[in-house]
Amino acid sequence: MQRGFVRFAWGVLAYNLAVIVWGAYVRATGSGAGCGQHWPLCNGQIVPRTEQIETLIEFTHRLTSGLAGIFVIALVVWALRAFPKGHLARRGAWLSLLMIIIEGLLGAGLVLFQLVAKDSSVARAVAMSIHLLNTLVLLGVLTLTAWWGQGGGALQLRGQGSVGVLLGTSIAAVMFLGVSGAITALGDTLFPAASLQHGLAQDLDPYASFLIRLRIYHPILAIITGIYLTFAGQRVARLRPSKATKRAALLLTLLFVGQLIVGVLNVALLVPVPVQLVHLFMADVVWVALVLLTASACAQTVPASLPATAMPARV
Repeated sequence: MQRGFVRFAWGVLAYNLAVIVWGAYVRATGSGAGCGQHWPLCNGQIVPRTEQIETLIEFTHRLTSGLAGIFVIALVVWALRAFPKGHLARRGAWLSLLMIIIEGLLGAGLVLFQLVAKDSSVARAVAMSIHLLNTLVLLGVLTLTAWWGQGGGALQLRGQGSVGVLLGTSIAAVMFLGVSGAITALGDTLFPAASLQHGLAQDLDPYASFLIRLRIYHPILAIITGIYLTFAGQRVARLRPSKATKRAALLLTLLFVGQLIVGVLNVALLVPVPVQLVHLFMADVVWVALVLLTASACAQTVPASLPATAMPARV
């Protein structure tokens, strides 16, 4: 195991989590248009000179995002030097580079098409949802790169039976919940409620923006998803009873409970920006825990009682 590479890979993952949280701060403060309709320049300048806080926030996000890309390039170079041809860590690093390039292009699209600041269009909601899904994939491949670097096995996607169904459904549910959360956060930013009563009246208003009318479903989806993840995690841990799988299942459950608590606080306190950021961070960490659970469970040998035709193919 290349310990230096593994530490760096986990560090790159942690840094990207911080960049994502700062990106949420850009959205929550309405600073997405801080650099105008310019990309990669900021208000037509490489280094803008301005006293507007929105410009500073957006420009800082671009700088930190660019540094994230440099870190991933370094990850690729290190993987090529540290591991032999065909090693999974190499593949994970290349995939991480691909996803962070797409991430940057999606962010640029939001700016160039002016899907930022006070825009409340369906196009913005769709673009943000795609951006969110790509972010989850990026975090997933970064997690797997670190996992493979420390000796994790190849994922065995076929022939996993109920384990595959449980994990596949969990991944889809968390992705859907993430999209729901992104739309809800956008609605909270653009149409803030003065009180809980006012917020409920907004949710039930048939003439309100679709961003408001959809946000009432997010807490319901969160509770259902949390119950299912707890069940799925414990079931997978019993079917694939390794220490790594049991730890990942327990971690997933504890993190999601914490996420639900933060979500309740977020609503009760009328979605203050600091709590929003903690809520997003917890959501991303839950996703990382689910990826680790999937990796540890699906890297194990399927029971020999399965017929030969059902044995997993390594990918």
